[in-house]
Amino acid sequence: MEFYLTNANVLDVEKGEFYKTNLKISGKTIAAIGEEPGADAQTVDCSGKYLVPGIMDAHVHLVWDGTSPDPMGDTIKDGNYICFARGAAGALASLKAGVTTVRDVGSNDDCAIPLASAVNRGILQGPHILPAGGAIQGSYGHCPMIGFIANTEAQLIERIKRLKGYDIEMRIPPIHWAKIMASGGAAGLEDVGPCMYSPKELEALVYEAHRLNMKVAAHALSYDAIEKCVNAGIDTIEHGAEMTEEILLRMKENGQCWVPTVAVYKSLTESEGIIDDVIVQKARVVTENQKKSFKSAMEIGTKIILGSDAGSANFGPHPSAYREMFTMNEYGMSKAEVIRCATIYAADELGVGNILGSLEKGKLADILVLDADPLKDLHAFTEHLCSVYKEGALV
Repeated sequence: MEFYLTNANVLDVEKGEFYKTNLKISGKTIAAIGEEPGADAQTVDCSGKYLVPGIMDAHVHLVWDGTSPDPMGDTIKDGNYICFARGAAGALASLKAGVTTVRDVGSNDDCAIPLASAVNRGILQGPHILPAGGAIQGSYGHCPMIGFIANTEAQLIERIKRLKGYDIEMRIPPIHWAKIMASGGAAGLEDVGPCMYSPKELEALVYEAHRLNMKVAAHALSYDAIEKCVNAGIDTIEHGAEMTEEILLRMKENGQCWVPTVAVYKSLTESEGIIDDVIVQKARVVTENQKKSFKSAMEIGTKIILGSDAGSANFGPHPSAYREMFTMNEYGMSKAEVIRCATIYAADELGVGNILGSLEKGKLADILVLDADPLKDLHAFTEHLCSVYKEGALV
């Protein structure tokens, strides 16, 4: 199928500005920019509309329902089949709201991997899903119901090999991710505590993953866990409460990326009486640390991409990417930079920057059509979304 989106204000995400042009969509890709349609061409008039790339969320849990005060307990109670169905519903809701790519970083029994395959095969409708499967963790780790226990170097390596062995049947390049829980969490009753793995164990994990062309994300809240993960060469630090300027500088030098998930902790601090008081108190400490670290990271130039932790307790229904965008802006990041973190920066870090993340010739036609300018108000994404295209098809 071939058609044109005409007279559109198209976002150049790198420059952070709109320009007026036509987009030619052929099949699943953007075939041309600026080409005038012929007399018989199918056109969609986008006069007064603003076209932006599909939003990307680098930290979600599709098997969780964020309207619940205890999605972790629900996972145990409901089992794999209900969790898969919940994941399918969350995926569809995300796509319809304009979140066209997600990285799922924790699911029970690797549930997100067949979910990604089902979407890619056209059985289910949803965003592009880059699944890390179950999160790797030690005994008494964070959220064991969406993970696998690995206490030794040999068990860590075995888990990496098992993840690499999955055929995700990706229509976009088969980017494989692994996720580890390097510390305890705020949204759990365990202590945040020291790093769950030794430097030697982390280095073995990273070596094996990188050798197999995989990338590694680490849930890390404590200074000890963050520092050890950064030193081991882990690709993305998730949450990262106790970030120091020294660590942020080292991450910048190494090309490592921070996925702050600031909105979820802000939400947890506002959940008194709904979730356990221990969690609320831990979240308040994380939030205060994150506000300072976020400012420092922007000043230093450490790579940041958007991840929301969608599905977390009392965080609301999928998707949560826009709540994260609003909070990042509230914490001092410009609207244009927030959009970059949710598009081109995320695409590059997730390994799909050659086909996603910006509206360029040859890239997949994942496009949002808005009737208000998001560079003036990010709420345009939630209040003025007109249409969503994924791979050239109108959602």
